[in-house]
Amino acid sequence: MDTAVRILVVDDDPQTARLVREWYKDQPFVILEAGDGEEGVSRAASEQPDIILMDLMMPRTNGFAASKRLKSSPATRNIPVILLSAKRDPQTKREGFDEAGIDDYVEKPFDFDEVDARIRAMLRKREVLLTLETTNRELEASNAQLEEMATIDSKTGLANYRLFVKRLHEEWVRAERYGQALSLVMLDLDDFKRVNDTLGHQAGDRALREFAMLVSGGARATDLPARYGGEEFAVLLPHTEGERAERVAERIRAAVADFTFLEADHRLKITVSAGVATFPSNPAIVSAEHLVAAADRALYTAKKAGKNRIVVAPS
Repeated sequence: MDTAVRILVVDDDPQTARLVREWYKDQPFVILEAGDGEEGVSRAASEQPDIILMDLMMPRTNGFAASKRLKSSPATRNIPVILLSAKRDPQTKREGFDEAGIDDYVEKPFDFDEVDARIRAMLRKREVLLTLETTNRELEASNAQLEEMATIDSKTGLANYRLFVKRLHEEWVRAERYGQALSLVMLDLDDFKRVNDTLGHQAGDRALREFAMLVSGGARATDLPARYGGEEFAVLLPHTEGERAERVAERIRAAVADFTFLEADHRLKITVSAGVATFPSNPAIVSAEHLVAAADRALYTAKKAGKNRIVVAPS
């Protein structure tokens, strides 16, 4: 064993702890003691032993009651408990395993060769369980990371189309049920194709990342900025009337107009057009898809009207 094994002996008879200590005296074992179940529960929580040997019949708190408390606590439930008892009847054993949650049962008087074999078997089992728990935690962390990656646009760091659609439908259901306002801003970079055509896609990708930064900065903490596709972006604004949504869109438009893109290399100026739509002020908007369509039509109108402007869908 690489590190010392910590055994907690819980018994009102100190002879048991002396016997265990003598058996393991030349081996990497540390023997801890507790005089009754109450002290045993306390020491198990504070010392975190690798295994517990516990007598059944003790003052204050007996072995069954102590084991129940140990197994009900997240801090100690994974510590194996071997119960030591002079009782041999099947009913006592069933109570120990089924109700008290013990992991093993050894009858007194015991042969320590047998106890040692059971301790080592239980320690191997615990090591396997701890390894599985660690693996499960790592898998959960990996799955969470994969789930996050599946909802984040890798190029801009904003929510991707998949997450946008999911949140859009969630917020639509909530807005429709409670009669709350829900607004959507659709944004499209003006003449962005010329950036890719003249400066290359690498410069275009960098400009998109810089634009995403400006969109995030202009949105509020409760909003969801997302990359809708290509150079088109969206901001979902729950609990937001059209006038406030228009102010958010204008804040983003002005920030983009003032910003110098690719400053270290080309000092590029870009503008953005936006369309805003709001439910329930627009009676034609009766679904999440209608909300997107209305914002998209307003965006198209902004483009046709000269770009670098905000158009609000008529209410």
